Amino acid sequence: MNSILFLPCNNGLGHIRRLSILANKINSPLNKISFFLDSKKKNKFRLNRKIKKIFFLSYKKKKINGKLDLNKFTKIISDNEINEEVIFDKKKNIVIANFFWEEIFNKNIKNIKNLKSKKIRVFSNYLFSNIKSNINIKKIGFFEKFKPNKKTDSILISVGSAKSRLLPSFKIKLTKLLKKNLLKKKKIYLDPKLYALNLKKFNVYKADFSEKMYSKISFAIIKPGLGTVEECLKRGIVICPVMEDENKEFDHNTRVLSKTKLGFKFSTLEQILDFINLRFYDYKFLTIFKNRCKNLRWNGEKKISI
Repeated sequence: MNSILFLPCNNGLGHIRRLSILANKINSPLNKISFFLDSKKKNKFRLNRKIKKIFFLSYKKKKINGKLDLNKFTKIISDNEINEEVIFDKKKNIVIANFFWEEIFNKNIKNIKNLKSKKIRVFSNYLFSNIKSNINIKKIGFFEKFKPNKKTDSILISVGSAKSRLLPSFKIKLTKLLKKNLLKKKKIYLDPKLYALNLKKFNVYKADFSEKMYSKISFAIIKPGLGTVEECLKRGIVICPVMEDENKEFDHNTRVLSKTKLGFKFSTLEQILDFINLRFYDYKFLTIFKNRCKNLRWNGEKKISI
């Protein structure tokens, strides 16, 4: 029996989302799976009940070894975490990443180079991969199946789970625009970080990011982390990225979305709202967009050989 540890980066939700999909897929009597998970995020993902959840309250890379007996695992599958003590112990280990923080913040890239010398397998999205180092990468498609929404009447506005220096000014600007009712009474699901009770009269609801909520969305104004981007693309939801000046990852993702016409970048929030009003009932535009999403590569998790 394989004893496999899933070790996602805890910054945001996209890393955990990808590994939760993969963990559920390979869960079987032949694989004993453990999942390292922030206790604050335990209810945000559906993990098979047979998967052992190892919760932590505070997350520091250097203390991973102190919290876990890594020797008892035959394999570690990491999303973006390449801590030297964890990943390079066994050649069977797997890394899933579209970027590395060491490159984003111009830090020492010794660990990235070691991925190649240690022959650690690295998987990355075929469109959004932004790894600069010369290492061996297998490009894979987006996770899960493409399943477009059918009856949609709502808009999602989300700024992600990670902390943001741009959030206060964005919230002030957005609140003013919502009170002007520029979206002409369309139903709006608003990130809990942005939500306020006094907005309810403008047809605004608190987003819960459930399957039910996502199934109602046709346009999404989002911070372009790949987790949320992927949730939108697999449903054919039109993406309008915002707050992309947060870091190089979001800049890169926005450029890819614009180049592939999977997202539509504007200079101001007012322009985004005008665009949504213009295209909200444009059947031809929405059909072309969904077909574009359909033609992307899907089921990427099936390409990761365990």
